[in-house]
Amino acid sequence: MFIETDAVVLKNIRYSDSDSILILFTKKLGKVSAIAKGSRRSNSKLLACSQPFTYGSYMLYKSSSMFNISQCDVKDTFFDISKDLKTLSYASYVLNLTKNVVVENQTNNRLFALLLKTLYCYAYKEYDFEYVTRLFELKYLDYIGYRPEVTKCVSCGSKDGIGNLIQPENGSCICSDCASEGQPHMRIDPTTLELMRYITGSEFNICVKAKVSPFIVGQLKKVLRLCLRANVDGYEEQTTY
Repeated sequence: MFIETDAVVLKNIRYSDSDSILILFTKKLGKVSAIAKGSRRSNSKLLACSQPFTYGSYMLYKSSSMFNISQCDVKDTFFDISKDLKTLSYASYVLNLTKNVVVENQTNNRLFALLLKTLYCYAYKEYDFEYVTRLFELKYLDYIGYRPEVTKCVSCGSKDGIGNLIQPENGSCICSDCASEGQPHMRIDPTTLELMRYITGSEFNICVKAKVSPFIVGQLKKVLRLCLRANVDGYEEQTTY
Protein backbone atom coordinates (compact mmCIF):
# COMPACT_ATOMS: atom_id res chain seq x y z
CA MET A 1 0.00 0.00 0.00
CA PHE A 2 1.32 3.43 -0.93
CA ILE A 3 1.10 6.32 1.51
CA GLU A 4 1.67 9.92 0.45
CA THR A 5 2.61 12.27 3.25
CA ASP A 6 4.43 15.53 3.85
CA ALA A 7 7.67 14.98 5.73
CA VAL A 8 10.91 16.58 6.87
CA VAL A 9 14.20 14.68 6.73
CA LEU A 10 15.62 14.54 10.25
CA LYS A 11 18.64 12.39 9.46
CA ASN A 12 20.38 10.64 6.56
CA ILE A 13 22.18 7.37 7.38
CA ARG A 14 24.44 5.67 4.86
CA TYR A 15 23.03 2.20 4.18
CA SER A 16 25.19 1.04 1.29
CA ASP A 17 27.34 2.55 -1.43
CA SER A 18 24.21 3.71 -3.24
CA ASP A 19 21.37 3.67 -0.68
CA SER A 20 20.43 5.74 2.37
CA ILE A 21 18.10 5.27 5.29
CA LEU A 22 16.18 8.45 6.04
CA ILE A 23 14.67 9.29 9.39
CA LEU A 24 11.52 11.19 8.42
CA PHE A 25 9.16 13.24 10.54
CA THR A 26 5.88 12.76 8.69
CA LYS A 27 2.47 14.35 9.14
CA LYS A 28 0.55 11.07 8.80
CA LEU A 29 2.85 8.54 10.50
CA GLY A 30 5.00 10.42 12.97
CA LYS A 31 8.63 9.31 12.79
CA VAL A 32 9.51 6.59 10.28
CA SER A 33 12.66 5.07 8.82
CA ALA A 34 12.60 4.73 5.05
CA ILE A 35 15.08 3.43 2.49
CA ALA A 36 15.93 5.78 -0.35
CA LYS A 37 17.33 3.36 -2.89
CA GLY A 38 20.03 4.77 -5.15
CA SER A 39 19.90 8.16 -3.43
CA ARG A 40 23.68 8.32 -3.03
CA ARG A 41 24.19 8.29 -6.78
CA SER A 42 24.74 11.71 -8.36
CA ASN A 43 22.02 11.14 -10.96
CA SER A 44 19.41 9.75 -8.55
CA LYS A 45 15.93 11.23 -8.57
CA LEU A 46 15.95 10.83 -4.76
CA LEU A 47 19.22 12.68 -4.15
CA ALA A 48 17.66 16.10 -3.49
CA CYS A 49 14.97 14.74 -1.19
CA SER A 50 17.43 12.75 0.95
CA GLN A 51 19.25 15.65 2.60
CA PRO A 52 18.58 16.74 6.20
CA PHE A 53 16.13 19.68 6.50
CA THR A 54 14.42 18.81 3.19
CA TYR A 55 10.65 19.25 3.25
CA GLY A 56 8.57 17.46 0.65
CA SER A 57 5.69 15.19 -0.25
CA TYR A 58 6.98 11.62 0.01
CA MET A 59 5.40 8.54 -1.55
CA LEU A 60 6.11 5.60 0.77
CA TYR A 61 5.37 1.90 0.56
CA LYS A 62 5.98 -0.80 3.16
CA SER A 63 8.32 -3.66 2.33
CA SER A 64 9.03 -6.19 5.09
CA SER A 65 9.80 -4.15 8.21
CA MET A 66 10.72 -0.81 6.66
CA PHE A 67 9.25 1.81 4.39
CA ASN A 68 10.68 2.51 0.96
CA ILE A 69 10.56 5.85 -0.85
CA SER A 70 9.26 5.53 -4.38
CA GLN A 71 9.23 9.24 -5.21
CA CYS A 72 9.23 12.68 -3.68
CA ASP A 73 8.09 16.16 -4.64
CA VAL A 74 10.51 18.53 -2.89
CA LYS A 75 8.80 21.62 -1.50
CA ASP A 76 11.82 23.26 0.13
CA THR A 77 15.42 22.30 0.87
CA PHE A 78 16.11 25.29 3.15
CA PHE A 79 19.44 25.44 1.34
CA ASP A 80 20.50 28.77 2.85
CA ILE A 81 20.74 27.16 6.29
CA SER A 82 23.92 25.35 5.24
CA LYS A 83 25.63 28.57 4.08
CA ASP A 84 26.42 29.71 7.62
CA LEU A 85 27.95 27.45 10.26
CA LYS A 86 26.16 29.08 13.19
CA THR A 87 22.77 28.91 11.47
CA LEU A 88 23.46 25.28 10.57
CA SER A 89 24.25 24.58 14.23
CA TYR A 90 20.96 26.09 15.43
CA ALA A 91 18.97 24.21 12.79
CA SER A 92 20.72 20.90 13.51
CA TYR A 93 19.95 21.35 17.19
CA VAL A 94 16.19 21.75 16.65
CA LEU A 95 16.23 18.78 14.27
CA ASN A 96 17.88 16.63 16.96
CA LEU A 97 15.41 17.79 19.61
CA THR A 98 12.56 16.82 17.31
CA LYS A 99 14.09 13.44 16.44
CA ASN A 100 14.43 12.58 20.13
CA VAL A 101 10.72 12.91 20.95
CA VAL A 102 8.66 12.02 17.89
CA VAL A 103 7.71 8.34 17.71
CA GLU A 104 6.41 5.99 15.05
CA ASN A 105 2.65 5.89 14.52
CA GLN A 106 2.15 8.92 16.74
CA THR A 107 1.57 12.17 14.91
CA ASN A 108 2.22 15.61 16.35
CA ASN A 109 1.09 18.09 13.73
CA ARG A 110 1.64 21.12 15.96
CA LEU A 111 5.28 20.13 16.40
CA PHE A 112 5.56 19.40 12.67
CA ALA A 113 4.31 22.91 11.85
CA LEU A 114 6.58 24.44 14.50
CA LEU A 115 9.62 22.76 13.02
CA LEU A 116 8.80 24.03 9.52
CA LYS A 117 8.23 27.58 10.75
CA THR A 118 11.52 27.54 12.63
CA LEU A 119 13.49 26.22 9.65
CA TYR A 120 11.84 28.89 7.49
CA CYS A 121 13.01 31.58 9.91
CA TYR A 122 16.58 30.26 9.86
CA ALA A 123 16.67 30.08 6.07
CA TYR A 124 14.81 33.21 5.00
CA LYS A 125 14.28 35.70 7.82
CA GLU A 126 16.63 38.17 9.48
CA TYR A 127 15.55 37.41 13.02
CA ASP A 128 17.64 36.93 16.13
CA PHE A 129 18.31 33.19 15.78
CA GLU A 130 19.14 32.86 19.47
CA TYR A 131 15.63 34.10 20.30
CA VAL A 132 14.07 31.97 17.54
CA THR A 133 15.70 28.90 19.08
CA ARG A 134 14.42 29.75 22.56
CA LEU A 135 10.96 30.30 21.08
CA PHE A 136 11.15 26.87 19.45
CA GLU A 137 12.23 25.25 22.74
CA LEU A 138 9.34 26.66 24.74
CA LYS A 139 6.73 25.80 22.11
CA TYR A 140 8.37 22.37 21.73
CA LEU A 141 8.03 21.68 25.47
CA ASP A 142 4.39 22.73 25.29
CA TYR A 143 3.62 20.49 22.29
CA ILE A 144 5.21 17.37 23.83
CA GLY A 145 3.33 17.87 27.09
CA TYR A 146 5.98 19.44 29.34
CA ARG A 147 5.18 23.14 29.28
CA PRO A 148 6.62 24.81 32.39
CA GLU A 149 3.98 26.25 34.74
CA VAL A 150 4.27 30.04 34.58
CA THR A 151 0.81 31.19 35.69
CA LYS A 152 0.63 29.72 39.22
CA CYS A 153 2.78 28.09 41.87
CA VAL A 154 3.68 24.57 40.76
CA SER A 155 3.80 23.51 44.42
CA CYS A 156 0.59 24.85 45.99
CA GLY A 157 -1.34 26.12 42.96
CA SER A 158 -1.65 29.69 44.24
CA LYS A 159 -1.61 32.56 41.75
CA ASP A 160 -0.54 35.01 44.46
CA GLY A 161 3.08 35.82 45.17
CA ILE A 162 4.22 34.82 41.69
CA GLY A 163 7.03 37.17 40.81
CA ASN A 164 10.49 36.00 39.82
CA LEU A 165 10.95 32.65 41.56
CA ILE A 166 11.22 29.28 39.81
CA GLN A 167 12.02 25.73 40.84
CA PRO A 168 15.55 24.87 39.66
CA GLU A 169 14.65 21.26 38.82
CA ASN A 170 11.96 22.07 36.24
CA GLY A 171 11.82 25.81 35.51
CA SER A 172 8.25 26.26 36.79
CA CYS A 173 7.01 29.11 38.99
CA ILE A 174 6.99 28.86 42.76
CA CYS A 175 5.32 31.38 45.06
CA SER A 176 7.10 33.33 47.78
CA ASP A 177 5.25 31.42 50.53
CA CYS A 178 6.45 28.02 49.32
CA ALA A 179 9.94 29.40 48.83
CA SER A 180 10.01 30.72 52.40
CA GLU A 181 8.98 27.27 53.65
CA GLY A 182 12.14 25.78 52.24
CA GLN A 183 11.15 24.76 48.73
CA PRO A 184 14.19 24.90 46.39
CA HIS A 185 14.04 28.04 44.27
CA MET A 186 16.06 30.49 42.23
CA ARG A 187 15.46 34.07 41.16
CA ILE A 188 15.22 35.28 37.58
CA ASP A 189 14.21 38.57 36.03
CA PRO A 190 10.38 38.91 36.23
CA THR A 191 10.37 40.06 32.60
CA THR A 192 11.54 36.57 31.63
CA LEU A 193 8.43 35.01 33.17
CA GLU A 194 6.27 37.61 31.44
CA LEU A 195 7.89 36.67 28.15
CA MET A 196 7.25 32.97 28.81
CA ARG A 197 3.58 33.70 29.49
CA TYR A 198 3.39 35.73 26.29
CA ILE A 199 4.98 32.96 24.20
CA THR A 200 2.84 30.16 25.60
CA GLY A 201 -0.32 32.18 24.99
CA SER A 202 0.47 33.48 21.49
CA GLU A 203 1.09 32.11 18.00
CA PHE A 204 4.65 31.49 16.82
CA ASN A 205 4.31 33.87 13.87
CA ILE A 206 3.43 36.70 16.25
CA CYS A 207 5.98 35.89 18.96
CA VAL A 208 8.89 35.66 16.54
CA LYS A 209 8.52 39.35 15.63
CA ALA A 210 9.05 40.51 19.22
CA LYS A 211 12.18 42.51 20.02
CA VAL A 212 13.75 40.93 23.11
CA SER A 213 16.94 42.08 24.79
CA PRO A 214 19.93 39.69 24.78
CA PHE A 215 19.83 39.66 28.59
CA ILE A 216 16.24 38.37 28.70
CA VAL A 217 16.96 35.85 25.94
CA GLY A 218 19.89 34.63 28.04
CA GLN A 219 17.63 34.31 31.08
CA LEU A 220 15.07 32.43 29.04
CA LYS A 221 17.79 30.07 27.83
CA LYS A 222 18.78 29.33 31.43
CA VAL A 223 15.21 28.49 32.45
CA LEU A 224 14.51 26.34 29.38
CA ARG A 225 17.70 24.35 29.95
CA LEU A 226 16.24 23.31 33.31
CA CYS A 227 12.97 22.25 31.67
CA LEU A 228 14.67 20.32 28.88
CA ARG A 229 17.07 18.49 31.19
CA ALA A 230 14.16 17.44 33.40
CA ASN A 231 11.87 16.21 30.63
CA VAL A 232 13.77 15.21 27.47
CA ASP A 233 15.70 11.93 27.56
CA GLY A 234 19.22 12.23 26.19
CA TYR A 235 19.15 16.02 26.23
CA GLU A 236 22.51 16.27 28.04
CA GLU A 237 24.15 14.28 25.27
CA GLN A 238 23.23 16.82 22.62
CA THR A 239 25.18 19.81 21.45
CA THR A 240 23.11 22.70 22.74
CA TYR A 241 22.70 26.25 21.41
